[in-house]
Amino acid sequence: MPEQLRRECIMAASVTTSTRRRWSAGQSLVEVAVSLPFLLILCLGIVDVTRGFYYREAVLNSARQALRQSVAANQRPTGDTACAVGGTLTSAVPPSGGPLVSIANSVALESSSDGTPAGSAIKGATVTVIWHCLGVTAMSNPTASATDPASANSAAVEVRVTYNMQLITPFVSDMLGLAGIRLAANVVGRSEY
Repeated sequence: MPEQLRRECIMAASVTTSTRRRWSAGQSLVEVAVSLPFLLILCLGIVDVTRGFYYREAVLNSARQALRQSVAANQRPTGDTACAVGGTLTSAVPPSGGPLVSIANSVALESSSDGTPAGSAIKGATVTVIWHCLGVTAMSNPTASATDPASANSAAVEVRVTYNMQLITPFVSDMLGLAGIRLAANVVGRSEY
């Protein structure tokens, strides 16, 4: 009889162990099903933050490139054209034409992945160039000095590049009411003419 009892106990223990394993597997599956959406949203949020840093740098580098182009002596006719209409010109990136085509192309090429303006990472951005004018002539105000470089109107050209980055994280843009995140860079410099 003790042998019979021992066999029944072993059999009961093995049934309990297999049942426990099935329950444990079911519990793990439920835990994964509950936590997976949060984990995915977290991962996509990290991707959005990383993309934000990338696009912020692309916008800033593009603004710097536009400023380098805008202050060059060969851009004085463009500055004079701008001064004739109030001193401000705006263009899309990549440009479709207009007086800012060379500057906007340099903005597009700065962040291009394939070496063409159409391959710009910030396609759809806006570049605005503001020249300081004396009448209808673009100028560089000589009031700045080594001791006072921030003198009023001493910076002759101001460039603004703005870009709306679309979020890829689901529901976040809907929950926060965002159509995208506006990234902008504003740089100022003196012209070479």
